[in-house]
Amino acid sequence: MSGLTLCSSNDGLEARLGSIYGESTFRRVWSDQWSNIVEATMDLCAADPELLIVGADVRMDATRELVGEVDRRYPNTAIVVLVDSENMSHAMDLLRLGARDVIDVGHPDKQLRVYLDRILDVARARRESSTKGTAALRRRVITILSPKGGSGKTTVAANLAVGLAHRQPNKVLLLDLDTQFGDAATALGLQPEHSLIHALASPHLKRSALKVFLTPHHSGLSLLPPPDDLAVVDTIDADSLKKTMAALTEEFPFVVVDTSAGIDFACLAALEFATDLVFVSTTDVPAVRAIRRQIDAFDKIGYTKQRRTFVLNRANAKVGLSVAEVEAAVGLKADFRVRSSRMIPLSVNQGTPVIESGNGNLARTFEEMAEFFAPTTDDAAQSRRAKRKDN
Repeated sequence: MSGLTLCSSNDGLEARLGSIYGESTFRRVWSDQWSNIVEATMDLCAADPELLIVGADVRMDATRELVGEVDRRYPNTAIVVLVDSENMSHAMDLLRLGARDVIDVGHPDKQLRVYLDRILDVARARRESSTKGTAALRRRVITILSPKGGSGKTTVAANLAVGLAHRQPNKVLLLDLDTQFGDAATALGLQPEHSLIHALASPHLKRSALKVFLTPHHSGLSLLPPPDDLAVVDTIDADSLKKTMAALTEEFPFVVVDTSAGIDFACLAALEFATDLVFVSTTDVPAVRAIRRQIDAFDKIGYTKQRRTFVLNRANAKVGLSVAEVEAAVGLKADFRVRSSRMIPLSVNQGTPVIESGNGNLARTFEEMAEFFAPTTDDAAQSRRAKRKDN
């Protein structure tokens, strides 16, 4: 979950909040291509922010619509509207629509932080109170990443999605954004009739309309694969992809995104919605170096707010690098270690994910991974994770 989200086209306002809070504590979301307020709302709230700050540069009519829509769809997200002094007359109306406060953007930084901190404290207390004693369902967009092919990225994505579906049936989408050579369908033993290209071509980007293009799996997850025809891949554009993802992330509380090797336009689109980044690497030197470069690139372009998880695949391979050396090189602790086994390529060829194969150790690793993202209780998940790291 991102603490603060800023809705503004103003680079200066982003820099100002960055100087107040630090760049790693908030995210800015803005698009000149938003076609409607619902789409903008889903983009802004994809990371489940505690506080949404609407900049003074946003048109007042759009601000009014946005405040009302966010308050209706995401009641746990507090909304603050920054306005120029001449627009303070709209304050009462914005408060009636659901804004927690309306603040003059001309306040000095120190005073602005006092106001924002006060609202953020109240927002956190209300959120905690509303979820206390309940198994609150946290929306997660989990993007699986690896710059090297053959790292086991699709294996992780497919098994994680199945594990989540076991816990949350009919609430999990596996989105295969390896637009050229994605094979999540093969890993699941599915033969889809429709693909991403059909969803993108839908004239109505509504949840009910898009669901007809999804392929169900017996575990309870849904799959949206890439097109089979490579010739149509070039027709996919980032804006259409983002609009489709916005609709899908509203429908499914858990979206697992498999990406291609490297960082292409589809990967960047997925990063806009991601709440979690899962880096997958094997223990060979080229793969480790590539992951480190990918992480450095994300740091530089600003994708630092999402929770990061590191999966070390073929962790027991004897190739001269220890787990500790890999962790030091990557800069992340190995949250999950997948052992090398002939069962993994066998499961892919058979279209039966390892998590459903009955193979104890491997299946347990993916079950623990699913539990981490969709814990039965937070205490249980933390206890199991701590126990695994001690072993």
